[in-house]
Amino acid sequence: MIDLFARHAAPILAPSPDIPWASGAVFNPGAVLDADGTLRLLARGVPAGYTRVAVDSPDATEADYGYDNYVSRLGLAARQTDGTFRLAAEPFLAPGSDLDRYGVEDARITRLGDRYYITYTILAEPAAQANAGVGIGLASTTDWEAVEVHGRIGPAVRDKDAALFPRLIGGKVAMMHRVVPDMQIAVFEDEEQLRQPGAAFWERHLATLDEHVVMRPQRRWEEKKIGIGPPPIETPEGWLVVYHGADADHVYRAGLALLDLDDPRRVIARTRRPVLAPVHDYELHGDVPNVVFPQGAVVEDGTLRLYYGAADTTIGEASAPLADVLALLHEERGQGHVARVHLAFRGDRDEPRDLGTSPVPVERLHGGQPVLEPIPGHAWESRVVLNPAAVLVDDADELEGLMETWTLSDTDRAALREAGGACVMLYRAQGSAYERERPHGTHVASALGLAVFTPDLRLVRRWAEPVIAPEAAFHDLGVEDARCTKVGDTYYLHYTGYTSSGLADPSLAGRVQLCLATTRDFVTWTLLGPLEGEVNAVDDKNGALFPEPVDGTWRLWHRPMAGPHPMTMHLAEADRPEGPWTSQGCVLASRRFTDFALSWVGAAGPPIALGDGQFLALTHQGHFTFDGTRLYNLSAALVAPAESEPVLSRIEPILLPEGDAERVGDADLGVDDVVFSCANYVVGGDLVVPYAGADSRIFGARVPLAALVDALRERVSEHA
Repeated sequence: MIDLFARHAAPILAPSPDIPWASGAVFNPGAVLDADGTLRLLARGVPAGYTRVAVDSPDATEADYGYDNYVSRLGLAARQTDGTFRLAAEPFLAPGSDLDRYGVEDARITRLGDRYYITYTILAEPAAQANAGVGIGLASTTDWEAVEVHGRIGPAVRDKDAALFPRLIGGKVAMMHRVVPDMQIAVFEDEEQLRQPGAAFWERHLATLDEHVVMRPQRRWEEKKIGIGPPPIETPEGWLVVYHGADADHVYRAGLALLDLDDPRRVIARTRRPVLAPVHDYELHGDVPNVVFPQGAVVEDGTLRLYYGAADTTIGEASAPLADVLALLHEERGQGHVARVHLAFRGDRDEPRDLGTSPVPVERLHGGQPVLEPIPGHAWESRVVLNPAAVLVDDADELEGLMETWTLSDTDRAALREAGGACVMLYRAQGSAYERERPHGTHVASALGLAVFTPDLRLVRRWAEPVIAPEAAFHDLGVEDARCTKVGDTYYLHYTGYTSSGLADPSLAGRVQLCLATTRDFVTWTLLGPLEGEVNAVDDKNGALFPEPVDGTWRLWHRPMAGPHPMTMHLAEADRPEGPWTSQGCVLASRRFTDFALSWVGAAGPPIALGDGQFLALTHQGHFTFDGTRLYNLSAALVAPAESEPVLSRIEPILLPEGDAERVGDADLGVDDVVFSCANYVVGGDLVVPYAGADSRIFGARVPLAALVDALRERVSEHA
């Protein structure tokens, strides 16, 4: 925990036998500070007399018990001149219909104009058993005397933790809410739509729920779910968000985030560690132990004051200078975050899956030993070799011509003839030769090297110099992660060009774009530069050309890093393999996995044609763990690109990192726990997959092709 907030050793409010509506528990308060210095809490209270009971079918995101005779009300507590708080004798808001007959809970207060809006949770069923019976309620007041109840405003799914932004954003009313496990933003045209959004509004919102996500659980302390605390607070640096997170043991802690003022879906900074955690006895013990749940906040004389529920029984107060809070978030900018990730949403309960194991056998070639490693004496590849493109040349006439061009020795030619062909590999390499001084530090640019192997990946020849160096303006910071597809007598190499060209701000790291080069001999290249069309509208990677057109149209995998459905596999189409390319949008997104905060997908090697418009496509999956590390595995999909739903089925995973060589990379340039492929080809009945381990060395694997395709086809009817 980050020691930032000062707290009291005792609660500031506790249940009172003299206040019937709060005689059993008083907790989770909203807060508001008026211009005249009046500070009010709107607290949740429960009358005494409830009993704890086990729940037969508990909500997976809640504790495995509930309470009988447990109905919450919302009541006011005003700060007195001595700094203490006094509870009102009667509740301010109580259940009054079938929609909230099991309680009104957890109020957040936001002032818009002259009206105070209160977002709160309503229960039509007991909390631990309800699904759609738990929703968002709305009420408002202008004087804290009379209250107008507007009813349920949330969707017909379990939705909680709603809080309004305290001003219009882009002329519209914005509200944070939480469909487990993420935090989302809903945007209403005006206050009238806020009060009565209607079913159609929420149907549209839920249909594209992932596009409205602001934050997801990212760390172990928040892995179960996260939710907004108090309403966002406007600061010159951004919207300050205090949020809660629950871990696998249902311990509740609090963290901080900073959101962009104009686009609050953009997270500027987020604390990796919690800033509040249960410490004091009243936070550790109560109706729900081990809980701090901030829900109210005010800024007073430069101090941020948080009011929180403690163990679902009492109320605590925590305070810190606002300047210190913002300074901490400034330090946390960009720490441990990946690009925004789109996940496939499968209903209001998006239960995660275990990653599991491959249903088909995978053999690591040569006993799992690397087939290519760095050469310290070659400055351009002295540190790491990784992520190779590779093609099989098994036509005898073409092979003879290439061997002549390459001036292979008689021994090498004999080896390739005996093997029945050559694997031509174009691998990414980094070393000391292409170091670039950038505003953020020294950058090591990648080059592409050339090596020739037998089809089972036994090295025959390796060139001493790169065949494509990071020298053109469109890839001056690196030539990376190529995929190679043969069309006619020409080889098309799609690769990631990492470039500083066109950056408005030279302090930025650079941008990535899909580039194309062509060759017939792998030594002499025509550099065609960035692809034409829509694919490079934003940073884009993982370009892989399908080996043949379907219905006269060429297809290309690509993976945008931003924009609609980022970090998912998109298809683009063109009349020619050179483009220009028109994007069809996302066709394959990752789903949630139990052990990972985030998962994303991208193309591995170019797809393998199976006939009848179907292709076998290997993919990579990247995962961001709750402990802040990454893992990459390989998966497979059956694809029919001309279909309205091109991905027919998928298998995850087929290959996971194994052994030190794949799990531990170069200390500075490698990434641990990675298997990553940009190539595959068929030899006999096997799919051969060259791949990188830990971003540092190159390996090979072999998969029975028929077994993999059969397994995918068996899953077609199961795929959703």
